[in-house]
Amino acid sequence: MYRSPLIALVLLFPFFAFSQIVGVWEGKLPVGTDSLRLVLAVEQRGDSLYAELDSPDQYAAGIQVNTIQYRHDTLSFRSNSIGASFKGVLNTETGLIKGTFRQGGGKLPLTLRQVEKRWQLHRPQTPHEPFPYEEEEVQLQFPHATLGNIPIRGTLTYPTHRHEFNGKLLILVSGSGWQDRDESIMGHKPFAVIADYLTRRGYAVFRYDDFPRAQYAKCTTLDFADAASFVVNYFKLYNEHFKQAKVGIAGHSEGGTIAVMVAARNKNVDFIVSLAGMMASAKQTLLYQVEAINQLDTTISSSELSESLRISEILYENIEQAKSSKEALDRCGKLLQEYSSSMTEEQQKRLKMTQQDIFTTLRNIGSPWFYELFRLNMPKYLKKVKCPVLALNGKKDLQVEWKPNFSLLEQSLPKKTSLTTRAYEQLNHLLQPCTTGSPTEYGEIETTISEDVLRDIEQWLEEH
Repeated sequence: MYRSPLIALVLLFPFFAFSQIVGVWEGKLPVGTDSLRLVLAVEQRGDSLYAELDSPDQYAAGIQVNTIQYRHDTLSFRSNSIGASFKGVLNTETGLIKGTFRQGGGKLPLTLRQVEKRWQLHRPQTPHEPFPYEEEEVQLQFPHATLGNIPIRGTLTYPTHRHEFNGKLLILVSGSGWQDRDESIMGHKPFAVIADYLTRRGYAVFRYDDFPRAQYAKCTTLDFADAASFVVNYFKLYNEHFKQAKVGIAGHSEGGTIAVMVAARNKNVDFIVSLAGMMASAKQTLLYQVEAINQLDTTISSSELSESLRISEILYENIEQAKSSKEALDRCGKLLQEYSSSMTEEQQKRLKMTQQDIFTTLRNIGSPWFYELFRLNMPKYLKKVKCPVLALNGKKDLQVEWKPNFSLLEQSLPKKTSLTTRAYEQLNHLLQPCTTGSPTEYGEIETTISEDVLRDIEQWLEEH
């Protein structure tokens, strides 16, 4: 049958047009004195283009590109999840796409060049389907006193067959800063790994996202503890499958703090697992962080470190003494401006005391969460905990120091309360095997969480 050459040309045009853009493209975004690599992976699916973004330096892979177009040598795409877009023109002679990357009201030049292989994130412990157990999406409505109903969305995993369930449900509570249900950080998904490991061994596990960001920003540790207690009561009192089960909380970092706060007042908590949990005061913990992390920075002199510790201690004392978050913000703002004014521009950059750094610090100090964190009296809560407690910490944790936290547990828990502690020689705050313990290593380490920690949790749960 005769076919018009014009029709054939029209049908083939999308293929030839897209062939110029299909592949892996890489560029660098200038960020201050540094740069961030950005990878764009483009595929053709039928008559349409499909793409994903990777940010290797931030250990982020597979970021969804919602819209992508390529017309007349012009490439444009947008990713809603990171609020970013790009528009650039392909120079067919050089093979480069030069354009502008926009995100959060800012814009940066970006030149993309085609590369042979796509960057890959290696996280061997991250679980992948199919799973030999059941997964169920759960959504609850937490009734907040002033913010109304706040959705709690999470994933419940449990053995497929009833006889495989050992009668224990673990609720995972994340640490400071907004976290998703997997407690995702630098490509790691610690809570997904824990849930997978334990569910394969007969446990039920519930992990959930933090409050929606707008509501999260208005809340404190007290609110997060109320929400965790609400989740415990839902499973223990209202979910028919778990009314007879033992229900416990495993909290990481601030999540360990929350686990204690909930157990102190909710008799439905049958056990606690603290993973690098913060039991010492916020002041003591943050001063430890300042010293431990900055000691690794060879560009900071011992005198500068001592001065940084002195100013940090003054700041934290002012927050403790302030009668409101506004008063704390005012006090700290004046101190930081006075402190930075005596520094050279180079010192300000090195010690993170530029005007932008100060703005970021004050934004944190002015949050309801930060102010209330300094008001937590953990010994008061610990004295009321009657259920068994397992506390695991890494000796190379530079965010939560293990010794004072273990000491506080031993001194403050009732004598009849069962306490098991273990400190691991080579583990960091994420309970990864590490070299220095620095947070900058978290993404470089392929292991998400030590197998020793997973086995110890399982063994302790079996015994308690």
